[in-house]
Amino acid sequence: MFGMFAISPNLRVIFPELAEDLKAQRRHISMPDGATLRFAIYEAPAARLTGPVHSLRVLKRREHYSTFAEIFFRPLAWVLTPSGRGDVPPGGVSILDRQRWATADDWLQYGPDVTSVDLRNLCRYVPFVQHPLAGSREDWIEMYSDEITPILEGRMPA
Repeated sequence: MFGMFAISPNLRVIFPELAEDLKAQRRHISMPDGATLRFAIYEAPAARLTGPVHSLRVLKRREHYSTFAEIFFRPLAWVLTPSGRGDVPPGGVSILDRQRWATADDWLQYGPDVTSVDLRNLCRYVPFVQHPLAGSREDWIEMYSDEITPILEGRMPA
């Protein structure tokens, strides 16, 4: 999570309490209202780190992919995304929900005193994914700000 704040400094403005908790290395941190931390297993050799992006699939099916920040770096993909609890926005269902990405919101509550936790107690299912726009970028419209959205993409050596 701390890495997301490093690549996307505007998160300090959006979530000042979370930024301060991370900076101070508080023992227990809560996910702020309006955000959720999602993760999946990611094995692709391409790495991607970005700030806020809003994408809408305009061909084939109606869905969206909205992030405050994302880190795709094998073996895991992490996305800090608007929570949208219960709402289906005009862009349709979230691709993260359709792919059943795991939620790690409660993981922030574990402090350095916790040395071991049974993964089955943390999440029941973790999908294998590619980047949501991989292979079908022509189906999507991506919206982001040149002023606040860093986009770093590259390939990882084998």
